[in-house]
Amino acid sequence: MRPILDITDLDITIAGRRVVRELCFAIAPGETMALIGESGSGKSMTAAAIMGLLPPGAVIADHARLRFDGELLKPDDDVAMRPLRGRAMSMVFQDPMSSLNPFMTVAGQIDEALCRLGMGDGRQRGARRLELLSMVELPDPAEIARRYPHELSGGQQQRVMLAMALAAEPRLLIADEPTSALDATVQAEILTLLRNLQRKLGNALLFITHDLAAAAELAHRIVVMQAGRAVERGPTAVILRDPQEDYTRKLVSTRRMLATPPQASPVAHAVEPVLRIEGLVHDYPARRLFSRPFRSLHGVSLTIGPGETLGILGESGSGKSTLARLAIGLARAGGGEISLFGTPIARLERLGRALRRRCQIIFQNPYGALNPRLTIEAAMREPLELLGLSGQGERARLEAALGDVGLSGEHLGRYPHQLSGGQRQRVCIARALLSEPDLLICDEIVSALDATVQMQVIAMLKVLQAKRGFAMMFVGHDIEIVRWVSDRIAVMHRGRIVEQGPAAAIVEEPTNPYTQRLMAAMPQPHDMTSTMAGISVLESA
Repeated sequence: MRPILDITDLDITIAGRRVVRELCFAIAPGETMALIGESGSGKSMTAAAIMGLLPPGAVIADHARLRFDGELLKPDDDVAMRPLRGRAMSMVFQDPMSSLNPFMTVAGQIDEALCRLGMGDGRQRGARRLELLSMVELPDPAEIARRYPHELSGGQQQRVMLAMALAAEPRLLIADEPTSALDATVQAEILTLLRNLQRKLGNALLFITHDLAAAAELAHRIVVMQAGRAVERGPTAVILRDPQEDYTRKLVSTRRMLATPPQASPVAHAVEPVLRIEGLVHDYPARRLFSRPFRSLHGVSLTIGPGETLGILGESGSGKSTLARLAIGLARAGGGEISLFGTPIARLERLGRALRRRCQIIFQNPYGALNPRLTIEAAMREPLELLGLSGQGERARLEAALGDVGLSGEHLGRYPHQLSGGQRQRVCIARALLSEPDLLICDEIVSALDATVQMQVIAMLKVLQAKRGFAMMFVGHDIEIVRWVSDRIAVMHRGRIVEQGPAAAIVEEPTNPYTQRLMAAMPQPHDMTSTMAGISVLESA
């Protein structure tokens, strides 16, 4: 069978740097191929070359050959590529909100795609629009069509993008990280939808991801990329069962390590908890005149003991981050009690210096948490000065803090943009631990990182916790990550804790219907559950 897409010796250079090197692969009709790799491996650049959407300055080598349905593609010729894009081949991007026009309704945006396909009759477009929205399994297509992008959830936005991409029923669909920004249940729904649509339409699917578990669920074959090269390729089951290259083995072992969390930390339950929350209520103010405030938390109660890690698990909008900010005094409670190290803080305007020393928070976006105009040294000195901890031997202290998170003293002279995402997050962790806190609040701190970097960071955190004895509130939506790092888990849904208990019991034997649905959404690639000797991400942390 002739492949839909056949790539030979793809070589892409940007500003003299080769970002894709001698890449070769082919995709047959009805087949799903996954391009796996971390950020910067060349996955998205490969997709852009196929679609003829390379950024200015990117050059494809003359010897490269890209064939679509047997015909030679000319990615650098926009006139030649225009008849193919959106018709014979389509692409769905990672962030649907940035791809959809915020000033147009869903109907208007799908109409735009249909007009480009030459469908001029308004009644015909209206019928096709509803058909497409039904195809991607959106409830009440007529109502969805009238909405604007900001009125939809992330999963609904991604389904609208799929509807637009499938308007012409293309023979090749490229999905570039379509689930990386979505919650577990929504990710499972999108993966199932992609599989069902492929069975119905028979299109080839190029699935680009850094999530090996998602690829295992969806792909027939895998190409593993590192630094622009394909380091390993083959059937999905074979790659997962018996990876040959060190880099692939590291990716696979990372997923397998998540299936074997470390032993729970011993907690002294008789002593005073570091954090106690009882009946906590929080309201966001009304946005318009005569509208009601939005209640984000409904009577939340929990405790965290010394040295314990409590995972706060839930989807976007469940109230996790609001709870984290209230726990550290960054927001005011509307009702209930918060006791931090035995001190009531729910009514305080701001925490005193002594409490701020003992409780620190790490945010989701490390780049946003670091001042881009300050060196790492200046950024780390700042909290020491604010907390009254600066003094003699300060630089040695900063170097020691960076050493604890696997970085060297030479990073002190760099700026945030000169570090990788994982390095920036390590700096944020080192900075938070400078005051030697008794409670560390981690708000989605690994959600923006690649899989192996995620594992390195949480493994490093557990090592530091065992060494220093601090307690943690670990907020996240990735079930496997939260389970691995936590002793106990509290599951949040629409501002309420619906279930809490030991991490293993919550994941393996949930009792609440919502928790059961959440756990059922976890990818279950059976070939990845066996143990694997060799590489230890803990050692690399």
